[in-house]
Amino acid sequence: MERKLVKGGIYSFIVGLLIGIVVFPDKETINLGRGLVETNYIPLRVYVMQLVRFSALLSILTIVGIGIKEYFTITNRETGVREFVKGFVKAFFIVLVVIVLALLVLNLITTK
Repeated sequence: MERKLVKGGIYSFIVGLLIGIVVFPDKETINLGRGLVETNYIPLRVYVMQLVRFSALLSILTIVGIGIKEYFTITNRETGVREFVKGFVKAFFIVLVVIVLALLVLNLITTK
């Protein structure tokens, strides 16, 4: 079960980045009237942090969803619940560390 949680968390983080690139625009367009349009590009650091926040949220929601699904499919209630909690907490912290490391690397790359 722990393996499912970790794989689901990491894969959903990557898929969240890809979805975020498609969904979130990197520029803001303002219509000033009379055919005048102003286009402002969002700074790269702000845009990347927006993508990472979206991906992290999607990853955490995926972990919780997989955890709930696994909880209701436990067959042996006595040892199953204890193993479920142990695996869930361990997988949650592994994915949390991966997200924090990704944020740290992005911060180091984008810092001038």
